[in-house]
Amino acid sequence: MEVKVAKYCGFCYGVKRAVDIARQAADEHICGGTLGPLIHNPQLIEELAEQGIACHEDLAEFSAGEAVIFRSHGVGPEIYRQAEEKNLKIIDATCPNVRMAQQKAAAAAQDGFYPIIVGEKNHPEVKSILKWAGKNAIVIECIKDISDIPVKDKYAVIIQTTFELQKFEKILAAVKEAHPGEYRVEKTICLATSQRQQAALELADEVDAMVVIGGRNSANTRHLYELVADKCSLAYHIETAAELKQEMFRGCTKIGITAGASTPDRLIKEAIIVMENMESFESLLDKSMEDVNVYPGKIVEATVIQLDKDGVYVDFGYMREGMITYAEWSLTEAAEDLMQSIKPGDKVEAKVIPGSSKDDFVRLSKVKAERDAAWKNVAELPEGEKRAAAVKVLRIIKNKAKNIVGLAVSVEGVEGFMPASHVELRRVEDFSDYVGKELEAEIIEVDLEKKRIVVSRRDLLKAEKEAKAKAWKEAKEARIQAAKEARAAAEEAAYNSVTEGEVVTGKVVKIAEFGLFVEVGQGLVGLVHNTELSWDRNVKAEDVAQVGDEVQVLVKKIDRENKRVALSIKATQEDPWKVEAAKLHVGEVVECKVVRFLTFGAIVKVTDRVEGLVHISEIAEERINKPEDVLEIGQIVKAEILKIDLDNKKVGLSIAKAKRDAEKAEYSSYLTEKPSLTLDLAEQLENIEK
Repeated sequence: MEVKVAKYCGFCYGVKRAVDIARQAADEHICGGTLGPLIHNPQLIEELAEQGIACHEDLAEFSAGEAVIFRSHGVGPEIYRQAEEKNLKIIDATCPNVRMAQQKAAAAAQDGFYPIIVGEKNHPEVKSILKWAGKNAIVIECIKDISDIPVKDKYAVIIQTTFELQKFEKILAAVKEAHPGEYRVEKTICLATSQRQQAALELADEVDAMVVIGGRNSANTRHLYELVADKCSLAYHIETAAELKQEMFRGCTKIGITAGASTPDRLIKEAIIVMENMESFESLLDKSMEDVNVYPGKIVEATVIQLDKDGVYVDFGYMREGMITYAEWSLTEAAEDLMQSIKPGDKVEAKVIPGSSKDDFVRLSKVKAERDAAWKNVAELPEGEKRAAAVKVLRIIKNKAKNIVGLAVSVEGVEGFMPASHVELRRVEDFSDYVGKELEAEIIEVDLEKKRIVVSRRDLLKAEKEAKAKAWKEAKEARIQAAKEARAAAEEAAYNSVTEGEVVTGKVVKIAEFGLFVEVGQGLVGLVHNTELSWDRNVKAEDVAQVGDEVQVLVKKIDRENKRVALSIKATQEDPWKVEAAKLHVGEVVECKVVRFLTFGAIVKVTDRVEGLVHISEIAEERINKPEDVLEIGQIVKAEILKIDLDNKKVGLSIAKAKRDAEKAEYSSYLTEKPSLTLDLAEQLENIEK
């Protein structure tokens, strides 16, 4: 039997430092003890007690002046204060890595981050870190604890120094997904811890069985055991070499040893010596059965002779009968059904399994014989390749800590293993629904020598998810393109339905500050700007129409490039200025009201809607400098219309000409009028006398 020891195992720096401090205190005969177990190893705690360094659980057990040794896991700030108040001599054996985690937790709380400590809730190290983090902090041990985290803006994540890194990464990802925010992540896992775990995993791949040595109350030792138990089918957690038994390593030729950070070298050496002196189980079995050539692993042909509640008894030509338990007869059928279907005289092929040399019957297995036969048909898998396979889930596989590690599946006629993380892309809490189901998977590892086959659904599910996402994206893009084309076609049809200069009936769809939006075609909306609402400039959009009203509009301009249509309501109406101006005539003298002055003349109001200009040269006969020299605002004057320009909406008038014409008319009238004196001179004299 070959015994191999992991490259990194046993005392880490922090533990060795704590033990050295305690032993120095013992050598110096210092009166006192440790507050709680110095490290998680019962054997070393007993040794220290024998050397005078007792383990106390409470400060009340110490007397003033005694020395208190703070263990490697550390304590909270309150314990330091209490020890000082009790006048105790403090010897601090806190692991430097733990001290750093405590300081980072305290700093995070001081900086306004909410501390999240990832680790075992009841572990003394985690409890000490929590004390340094203050009142507002939380410990999470697994993903289900995430729901207890309160909603905050900033989080700081601190890790137990002996926590498993892969497990922490999964928890951290889940925390960030559930609680978005600003994160400060302090990876305070001890380097020695990660080195020890990696070395143990590498060794587990090389051996037939793994032995993990360390206190059962040691967190890092438990984590080591859980890691190697997932890798190696035979894994044991022991505290001392006394627990090692020869039966534990039947069929094994290579044994691996690792140890927790709290395990003394002495215990590791003792275990190595015990295992190196063990005689392999196969050699003992061969000695007891060499004359009859029956040995574990041999395939025999047997005949069923009888059945009972324990199993099926068979004859295979040996001095002792063979016995096949119902569990070794079939993995899928119940014992009650097998007792009804199996009959004496039935032939069966079975495999000799360990335990035969000590029992009254040679133990056989039909399941293992069928499995060996099936393994002959399993093809090797080139490195880096995989192949598709349909699998049926047989059962859920748990480790010794009762944690689910995966599923046992039937694949290519043999039993394979599907890791829990390869069943779905998401984390699965309950695998019970998978038992009995047939699933599409891929074979990712085949080890014919170890009869190990590993299957996975992750890449298939990922490809399926990506294909669905791609199909969804393509369908979405196709819908968008179709909608875009439909809109373009509808828009083109709408533009073709109207022409510039055409008067059409539209529907008001929106009222804005700057005008009305009017739909003049299917989906074609144009703007009637405020300036195009009415000839009256004081009219507002809401005065003209309401949403839903139909209005007559003139299509003024169509700008397809910028997708704009200019409309006008005003253009569909007769210009009131022109209506009134058309009633006026050149040469007509009208009464006007002076409304305002310009540098070059005066504006006069001819009618309610028509205004005209009296040029400065037409205001008076004499030359004037300014209109206001002879006119006043509000003054009523007579002016003659000189010009009417309907297209440009201009009327020219002349006050001076009107006045000249009036004077001329009066003078002309005087010249043409007959004399009023018709009496002769005599008559006139007579009248005078009278």
